Amino acid sequence: MDIQVREFMKLQPGYPQVSDTDKYYYVIAVHVGRAWDRCGALVDIDDRVRERVVLAIIGYYQDIVADAGLWRTFTKLHREQHGTPLPHYTPGDDYIDYELNVDDLRYLIWYTLACSAEVDHALSPHDEELLLLARAVHEVLDFDYEHAPAPVELTMLTGVDLNDEAEARGVYDLAHWFYWRSYLMQCNAAAATQEVMPEAQAIIAKHGEHGAAPLLHDLNDRIIATRNAEFGPISMPLAQWLKHITDKG
Repeated sequence: MDIQVREFMKLQPGYPQVSDTDKYYYVIAVHVGRAWDRCGALVDIDDRVRERVVLAIIGYYQDIVADAGLWRTFTKLHREQHGTPLPHYTPGDDYIDYELNVDDLRYLIWYTLACSAEVDHALSPHDEELLLLARAVHEVLDFDYEHAPAPVELTMLTGVDLNDEAEARGVYDLAHWFYWRSYLMQCNAAAATQEVMPEAQAIIAKHGEHGAAPLLHDLNDRIIATRNAEFGPISMPLAQWLKHITDKG
């Protein structure tokens, strides 16, 4: 499986700039892709979807290494609401909150596949191949987990003060990245994209690709401001997501 550099970079908070940690995590993504090829699990899935899964896994890995707050928020709220940190699974005694876990990976792989329109069959979250793949991926990620560098851009973006007007740009960047490009909001971004596509196409048809750029940017901003992140793993308004993510208390 090939992991395209451009596809990897588009999901990074600092894109289009490339940092040393971006290079580090891209190499990890390549290793994860190779581990998938070797383990023989879920090999009938289209390579584009498999790449999407690998990139989601790397997003999760970067998140927990940096303690950026996305996974922490999701599992903390799910535990408060349902008694367990994850849907579908009851983690064992070896599960550690906000750390690298096989069950986290198993759920994330399933969730990413469930969000993919190209997957034309319903995969049970308890499918044995999910667990096989999650264990193979965990082995790769765990190898250097204690020494993996925190992605600086991710840490900076999620360290903003939502109540500080001087940090308004940081709040905007965090909201835009989280809503459209973060690994945790894939279903939400796909649903929002489908909803606005007719309007976006009409803008491009009227103004051309170059002239449409600022209008499409405004359209993205309007969606973020008016449409809740209702298709994420926990349905919650974007402002509440950001509050929980930036609150490390």
